[in-house]
Amino acid sequence: MSKLIALPILTVALVGCVSLDVVVTEPPDSTTSPTSPRVASPAPVTTPAAVAPTLAPVSASHPGTEAAAVLATCRIGEGVPIDEVAGMAKLPSARDLPHYAPLTGREPVLREPGPLWVVQIRGDVPEPMSGEIWTNPICIVSSSDSGYLGTGPITNLATGQVTPREPPAVPPDRTLPPLAP
Repeated sequence: MSKLIALPILTVALVGCVSLDVVVTEPPDSTTSPTSPRVASPAPVTTPAAVAPTLAPVSASHPGTEAAAVLATCRIGEGVPIDEVAGMAKLPSARDLPHYAPLTGREPVLREPGPLWVVQIRGDVPEPMSGEIWTNPICIVSSSDSGYLGTGPITNLATGQVTPREPPAVPPDRTLPPLAP
């Protein structure tokens, strides 16, 4: 009798995990600590290219009001040359971000509700507070948060140590539109 009850409970538990798009991943230090607890994180939702949103390119010379505010927030044209912007768009959902940038899937920004602006940089961006150089980062701007996320190696200027980026949970399968003239 207990086996008959256990099967429906297991089925409900598995269906619950699938419907929430939760995957279980090891934390970054799992190779050195085999007893580390597993961490649940939101997984990017795989959507066929036919259902991918159409992203409007942003004009570099005449951006709209919202896009101009995003460029200013990300210090584009001020701290980061505009010719280092590889792509920029407003995504309909923050959960779409792993389709466009190599992320681990554990970034808190992926739980943001609503749309999200993303600016992809090709080049080195100095991070003055930490004394680091971030290579090929992205800048995100949502209704509640903004800032840079490292998507490439990070170089400590004081020590010269280069920290490679953790491989993405799922490699990006789409590209952001480049800036329009």
